[in-house]
Amino acid sequence: MSTSEKFAVMIASPPDHDELVAEIYYGGRFVALINQERGPGLFELETPRSAFAEKDILRKVDLEGFKNAVETACNRLRRGRTA
Repeated sequence: MSTSEKFAVMIASPPDHDELVAEIYYGGRFVALINQERGPGLFELETPRSAFAEKDILRKVDLEGFKNAVETACNRLRRGRTA
């Protein structure tokens, strides 16, 4: 399995955000969230808060794979796709 294949993008509509968000995971561990709080298509990257258990998050990942995951997430958010 390549590094890129270990990344997963989940589109969600959590109650604490007004727009859809994209959660990025690597090997099942949370890496980052992309929100659209400034408006649809205006993306911001959120990193894990200190309230997360360290075992559930990952703070260091392959940059190329992460860039691909971010691009995928933004494209899916632009299309409003959850899958």
